[in-house]
Amino acid sequence: MQSVMRLIPFTSGRVIFDGCDLSTLRRNELQSIRSEFQIIYQDPFSSLNPRMTIGEIISEPLLVHGVKDAGERKQRTLETMKDVGLQEEFYSRYPHEFSGGQRQRVSIARSLILRPKLVLCDEPVSALDVSIQSQILNLLKQLRERYGLTYIFVSHALNVVRYLSDNIAVMYLGKIVEIGTTKQIFESAVHPYTRALISAIPVPDPTYQRSRILLKGDIASPKDPPKGCRFHTRCPEATSRCAEEEPKLIEYTQGHKCACFLSQLH
Repeated sequence: MQSVMRLIPFTSGRVIFDGCDLSTLRRNELQSIRSEFQIIYQDPFSSLNPRMTIGEIISEPLLVHGVKDAGERKQRTLETMKDVGLQEEFYSRYPHEFSGGQRQRVSIARSLILRPKLVLCDEPVSALDVSIQSQILNLLKQLRERYGLTYIFVSHALNVVRYLSDNIAVMYLGKIVEIGTTKQIFESAVHPYTRALISAIPVPDPTYQRSRILLKGDIASPKDPPKGCRFHTRCPEATSRCAEEEPKLIEYTQGHKCACFLSQLH
C-alpha cells in the first residue's frame, strides 16, 4: 500500500496507474496525479491528527492541492461529511470525541474529498467491532457505486473480501498464489493455500458440517522465504518438485490464474 502511494521507495516491481508507471515518477510529477489515488488506513485513531479538528483533517487535502478559498473548502468538506454519515456539528470537534466507527468515517471522508479514481483500503474494518464493520462495509459499497470508485482492498478476512470484491488475489509470503473473480476463488479454488483459507471461514450455523484443512508447520520469514514454492513447507500436497522449483502464475481457466504445479496437471 505504501509503495503504491510512494510513501516508501520501490524495491522491486512496478505499479501502472492509468497507463503511468508510478515507480518512475519524479516528485513534482507524482504530486500532479496523487489526488487521483488515496488511502484509508487500518487504525482510524492513529491516522488522524489529534490536534486538528475533523473539519481541518478532512479539508487538508484540498489545501494541499491548491484550493485556497476557505469557504469552498468548508462547503466541500460538509458535503463529504454528509456523504459518509457525519453530522455537520462534528465539523469543529476533535478525533478523541468520536467512536472508532465515526473516526473511520472521518478517514473515509478525507480520502474522498478530492474525488479520487482509486482508493487503497488497508484493512479498514479490522480494528472495529463486528457490528460497526458491517456499517463501514455497506458505506464503502454505497460510495463505490455513487462515485464510480475502484478499491484495492487488503484484508485477512475472506468473508469481508467476498462481500466487497469483484476480483481477488490470494498472497502467501508476498507472492500471489492465485487470482480470479470472486466466484472463481470461492467456488473453484485451486491452490491448497486458498482452499485452506476458505475452509477456515466461520459459518454461523452450528449444525453445518464442513471439513477443515489444517496446515502444519511454521510460517517462514518473508525476508528469507524457502526455496521453491514458498508454501511447500506447510502444504499437505507438496512434492519434491515444489521444494526445488518455484511455480509460475499461469492461467488455469479464463481469468483464473494459479501458481501451483498441481493445477498444471489438470
